[in-house]
Amino acid sequence: MSARHRPQRMFRLLVWGGWFGSRNVGDSAILLGIKQLVSRVNSTTDAYYIAALSTDVDYTATHGVTGVPALLKSDLVKPWRWLALAREFKKADLIVVSGGTPIFDYSHLVRTAYFALPILLRKPFIFFGIGVKPIESWYGRWYIHAALNRATHVSVRDRGSKVILEELGVRNVVLTADSAFFAERGADADLDALLDRHGIGRDERIFVVAPRLMSNERKALYLDREMDPELVRTATSALAEAIDELAPEFDRVVLAAMHYYGRDSDIPLCRALLDETRAPNIILIAEELRPELAISLLDRGEVVLAMRLHAALLAASMSSPVVAIAYEQKVTDLLERLDLQHYCIDLFTMDSRTLVDRVREALERAGEIEASLNRRTQHLRDLILEQATNYLRINVDAN
Repeated sequence: MSARHRPQRMFRLLVWGGWFGSRNVGDSAILLGIKQLVSRVNSTTDAYYIAALSTDVDYTATHGVTGVPALLKSDLVKPWRWLALAREFKKADLIVVSGGTPIFDYSHLVRTAYFALPILLRKPFIFFGIGVKPIESWYGRWYIHAALNRATHVSVRDRGSKVILEELGVRNVVLTADSAFFAERGADADLDALLDRHGIGRDERIFVVAPRLMSNERKALYLDREMDPELVRTATSALAEAIDELAPEFDRVVLAAMHYYGRDSDIPLCRALLDETRAPNIILIAEELRPELAISLLDRGEVVLAMRLHAALLAASMSSPVVAIAYEQKVTDLLERLDLQHYCIDLFTMDSRTLVDRVREALERAGEIEASLNRRTQHLRDLILEQATNYLRINVDAN
């Protein structure tokens, strides 16, 4: 861009709150959704850019978002890293707290800084479509209440989060939905290439299964409830039995990991399911899926069995019939808002018979479910877009 046509300044949105850079499909889809929303409500200007706190700035950059190094545990004793973070907050014109679940009862030292910096620097900040986990510690309840009541806007993605914040005394909490509803599917050619790489015919009937890592490390993985080893064993067996019974009704059963790398990887459970199942038409997509490609795959499935929240959400956003396994309240809340509560199965009490019956029902009622999802997801998008129009507008003259 020539100096003659360059705007006086670029408006900078700084986003934090998700595990951006972790290569988790759900968190990436949220960031892509926010990017799409900002573009829609600011279609008459390009004098802005979006930055996001990220654990992998190079990966975040592939989403068209500037990556800013997030604080890691090893950075807590490095004063220069805290100063660098403060400079990033100071450069921001608007700070957007979003992501899947940015408010929970751990990591309070780092999050206190993230919450305090906009206040100390007198920067406008909003909480946009957030998820909230129960807050039990006195300190968490104190500073979260104080910070959110200083924000310009607070919206949450589910009813459970709204209840938690209101119990903390947070005022004017608005119920919207998850920004990932605005993430877009990828090109058909990319999906065709993925199917070709794994020997899946383009006309084959596909049953997509998106497992979620199960672990008894409640604090390490920020789970609401513990998953004891017996639950992990019995749930895996129930999944395998259901897949074996359903497999003959499809050309392919496709296991897809929404989180491929790291301690949260779903690959170990996928491989455990491969070991326990006997059907010959089950295949694992043994590669990382970018969010656009994952959405295309979920769209391609005749029905989706989802353990991860965003596998269910992104499938529903494409109007694909979905059966969800709820490991936390946020999954139950989502399925209720989609009028799919009948197809939401509690992880802690599920059995293979229920899984099989619900998947078959979803197949039988596919047309009805797709029509309903078209209406309901559009309603949720309208709620999100209304708040984006009010709070994500760019002011290039901001100081």
